Amino acid sequence: MNTKKYFILFAALPAMLIMVSIVNARGEANRSLPDRVIAHTENETSEAVSLGCEVVRDAKTLKALRCPRGVAVSLSLAEDVRVFALRENGFVNETRRPESGGTAAYTGPLNQIGADIVHNASNTGSGRKVVVLDTGYNYFHPELVSSYLGGKDFVNNDNDPMDDEGHGSHVSGIITADGIDPKAKGVAPDAGIIAGKVLDQNGSGYFSDIVAAIYWAVDGSDGVYGTGDDFGADGISMSLGTAAPYVYKGFCNNALPDLTNAIKYAVDKNITVVAAAGNSGGSGVSIPGCISYSTTVGAVSSTDKVASFSGKGNALDITAPGVSIYSSVLGNGYASWSGTSMATPIISGVVALIKYANPTAIQSVVENKLFSTAKDLGRSGKDTSYGWGRVRANLAVQ
Repeated sequence: MNTKKYFILFAALPAMLIMVSIVNARGEANRSLPDRVIAHTENETSEAVSLGCEVVRDAKTLKALRCPRGVAVSLSLAEDVRVFALRENGFVNETRRPESGGTAAYTGPLNQIGADIVHNASNTGSGRKVVVLDTGYNYFHPELVSSYLGGKDFVNNDNDPMDDEGHGSHVSGIITADGIDPKAKGVAPDAGIIAGKVLDQNGSGYFSDIVAAIYWAVDGSDGVYGTGDDFGADGISMSLGTAAPYVYKGFCNNALPDLTNAIKYAVDKNITVVAAAGNSGGSGVSIPGCISYSTTVGAVSSTDKVASFSGKGNALDITAPGVSIYSSVLGNGYASWSGTSMATPIISGVVALIKYANPTAIQSVVENKLFSTAKDLGRSGKDTSYGWGRVRANLAVQ
């Protein structure tokens, strides 16, 4: 049913164009020298190192280097493209209230998607695992402590993925918060989370770290699939993406091929890779959501109206609530935030519920259950604003 797997519109970016543009967290492009670059061969790496560059990330199919000013340009190495947390700043810290035109009976996203029905049938995702690649995980938060299964910090290169921004904890809570505060209860409260910190305290990171983290999520710390340290995750959740100009109305498999290959690698190992569509609205879908192998998520309001910021394009697969979603943050706190960042973990949580109900389901079956049972909104069938529609967890688990 997922037609994008068969109709891929390749949107390629030449490496030289990637190299000379840096994008900041507000989506503004600056003509500047890249601060990290990518090498793909031993010759490229050796030459760069001989000119003063330092290898800062080895991600199987690439090496990321930090170089003296001007050296990267002289070597014609492509930029290590920046990625960002996809929280919509215009909606941060709103308190929950019915949307305009909504009803006072709205009780939150669990009710909206039918997850409360699934919980009442004794499916809370127990034993299922999701790898969250984000700003880290606040494993001291009362809502999150019971679900923590360890992790890795790709920003500081250690094994402590403690969150120093809050975004990753908010995302993780949407998946698995215990519901100490009932408004914050997660979609799969008994699922476990493996945390990969790939974004820094400003919610910013590099695509090479995302590539490395995806392979780690599949292969475990030893880098070899099928050994004892594999996590056995059901899903990888990525509430992150590129800003303009790296947004696409079609698919973007050729834009960052290393990332495309990493996501395909995970999907081929029966892991559903859930990615945000981005917050660029009608301008398109960000990377990695625009990669055809991703399960790509847009945001709707409590009344199932597509959010104005939600990325739209052929790559969009499905939507979930993503406006003023209440969840855990730093300390012992909570906040209501909006963005496709908030919609994405809802789908990741539903993946855990599907896998609890159908433990042997392969990745394509999990996707089909999501898409075929979604509430069709907008134009009949799949469209560029809602994908296949808004997720319905109670139907997807059947």
